[in-house]
Amino acid sequence: MPNVDAQNLEILLTSVRRLEPLIREHADEAERNRHISQPVVTALADAGVCRMLVPKTLGGLEVPPATLYRVVEEVARIDGSTGWCAMVWATGPTFVSFLSDEAAENIYGVQPNSLIGGGIFPPGKAVVHDGGYVVSGRWPYASGCHHSAWLVGVCNVFEGDEMRLAGEAPEMRVVYIPRANVTIAEDSWQVSGFAGTGSHDILVDEVFVPEAYSYQFGPGMSRGKHFVSPLYSHYPLVSLFAFPMGAAALGIAQGAIDAVMALAESKRPAGVSETLRERAVFHFQLADAVALVESARAWLYSTVDQAWDRATAGRAASIEERGRLTLAAANATRSAAKATDLAYTAAGGTANYLNSPLQRSLRDIHALTQHMATSPQQWERAGRMLLGLDPLFPFLLL
Repeated sequence: MPNVDAQNLEILLTSVRRLEPLIREHADEAERNRHISQPVVTALADAGVCRMLVPKTLGGLEVPPATLYRVVEEVARIDGSTGWCAMVWATGPTFVSFLSDEAAENIYGVQPNSLIGGGIFPPGKAVVHDGGYVVSGRWPYASGCHHSAWLVGVCNVFEGDEMRLAGEAPEMRVVYIPRANVTIAEDSWQVSGFAGTGSHDILVDEVFVPEAYSYQFGPGMSRGKHFVSPLYSHYPLVSLFAFPMGAAALGIAQGAIDAVMALAESKRPAGVSETLRERAVFHFQLADAVALVESARAWLYSTVDQAWDRATAGRAASIEERGRLTLAAANATRSAAKATDLAYTAAGGTANYLNSPLQRSLRDIHALTQHMATSPQQWERAGRMLLGLDPLFPFLLL
């Protein structure tokens, strides 16, 4: 993994491994409460995990993409929900980069550990008002919202009763709202997988958002003065805020493999005298799972490194290269799900108990496969880009 910040990577991974007992201790509590426990959030933030993409000029680490992916994977190996939230909070600065300098400095310059959550669809409503917008809306899947200092929503813009257009389409505006002005719908996150992520619906009712804390979303977005390095200016945005999901998936699968290997030392399936580790069928299942994870990991990090080499050379990613990034991330998720299924099946009835880490891994990985960024449509979109065609999905071109 040549394109990492070796010093920061070592520090971050050491910190995450030191936090492993704390994360595991609070994993059940997070599921019961349906959000990550505060001691874990504080520890991750203090370790620098949540400011990996914050610019150095604002007190962040500004690490290369491969470092971000590797750390996200390691947290997800310990616990899927914690890994997911770590990814969401770590990638928040990618969208702050399009805010005014004043807003970015207020969000991160005062407190580099500021956490950001929010939602995209369905769009809310932003009514033009003197110096800004009056915003209302309800956004689902706002992961980590309980602990986020700022929450983000995407809105359609209205001037009076008329929707404002950007060309022929509705204008989309991203707004940043302090947590104190947002209501969390506590009953909205009743789920099977990623139960601990706290991905509740968030509600805003006629809250004023200053112009400086918003921007028009779409082609031509300009970044502020703190976001001028290749990480922000040339590396594909979608590979910073969405494709780390592939790394989170690989972490969950690796955790499942670790769990079943530990179980295999002592478990004797019903009706046989050998331990699981002595059985040929387990050898096959284990080898298949490991091959799926390690091959997917190698391809994912290879494409990330290639795109980073291009970015540091001052060149934007080609549409074909974006296709490979898309495909490698989707493949990592699909391969991770298959590997987790293998580990779960190999463990037999033991894996069905709530005290088995494998049942949580199974639920978490299949929650991740349902995300828009890892959906089957990504294969079609990736194929189009490999041919140099428009993916018909604007996010992939950011």
